[in-house]
Amino acid sequence: MIRRISEGETCWLPGILTSDLPSALPVGVTVHIKNGTIGLESQGVVGAFPLKNGDTVQIEPKIGDVNFLKLLFRAEGSQRTLESEFDEFVELSVVDDANMNSIVARQLLKSLDEILRRSPIQGRIRLLSAGDYATGEIDPLKTAMRIATGKSRPVVSRLKRRTADVAENRVLTEALVRAWEILSDEPKSLYARIRENWLNRFERSKDIWSDLLAVESEFSLTGYGGSRDYYRRALMLAKIILGSSGVGFSGGNQIHGDAVLLNAADIFEKYVRSVVRDAYAEKGFVVTKGGVGVHSLYTDGSFELLPDVVISKNGATCLIADAKYKKPTASDHYQMSSYLAAHNLKRGVLIAPLFSGASVVIKEYSTPNKLVVRELFLPMNDLDATEEALSSLVEDFSN
Repeated sequence: MIRRISEGETCWLPGILTSDLPSALPVGVTVHIKNGTIGLESQGVVGAFPLKNGDTVQIEPKIGDVNFLKLLFRAEGSQRTLESEFDEFVELSVVDDANMNSIVARQLLKSLDEILRRSPIQGRIRLLSAGDYATGEIDPLKTAMRIATGKSRPVVSRLKRRTADVAENRVLTEALVRAWEILSDEPKSLYARIRENWLNRFERSKDIWSDLLAVESEFSLTGYGGSRDYYRRALMLAKIILGSSGVGFSGGNQIHGDAVLLNAADIFEKYVRSVVRDAYAEKGFVVTKGGVGVHSLYTDGSFELLPDVVISKNGATCLIADAKYKKPTASDHYQMSSYLAAHNLKRGVLIAPLFSGASVVIKEYSTPNKLVVRELFLPMNDLDATEEALSSLVEDFSN
């Protein structure tokens, strides 16, 4: 049974017992109990996780499935290259009246089927082989030792053997295992053959984080193009399923067993940085997290300062912005003051989502020494307006 709850709300689940809850709840999910009824509240995390009674809790994003998918695609820097696939997701979400998780799960199965029909990625592993004659590059030392000691099959050769047990295929296998739990009985019967064929050919991961980082590294180098373009789409879907779009973030994305969870705050941060980077890529600006070089709160290097968005040009910092998946607090303003002091700037902006309303909202705060910090609230139900505002960040907020 699917139990749907909404991000940012306390949702009550009649019939669920405390013993049905997982032993370790995902980070960001809080339990409430009222008159014996269990309520779950999600803050900053969306996706799905299993209960011990066999039910699945699905946490739906505040901004809706379609807009959240758009954030995911843009956060990964892949919206342009996967524009047609994104449009397909939008169409499916309207036609099928299905939730985001099941849409992505089904698309993953279709992508795996395409890989099976075409050509799975393979790597090479090094092996040593002993025999009566060379079958590869001879290892002189080991061969001499076997001859000297009278061993049978004395010639030792180094071989390179092709294998499908590579990071990309292991990540896809892990995503398949979790995606299968999301699907209802009808699509399971439709895709059962694909699942069986895939699991018969490819291993699961023994170290999912290492494999995810290997895939993320290849993505950052604009890999998986050309003749392997079909892998890019499959791996993008796998990263969504695994809740791994934040690999390398400072936040706490976690994979719990068969949970499918994404840290919405991290995705929002990466989305903001990706839009700003694209907007200023051809204008000579550099957009990074933390900026160029190391900045610390104290002279001895203690407490490194890492703003979410640092925009610089010709080696000079032009603007600092910090993304907050909530209304900025006093501590957020204090933090921005520290960032500005470290970079010798007088202007900064705190960027936050606006979940109701269709217009950009700006608030401005000034200090006696003419330090100006603005709050920029972006309408999450109008991502075109949001991206237009982010595309003029320097012009609007650096002066």
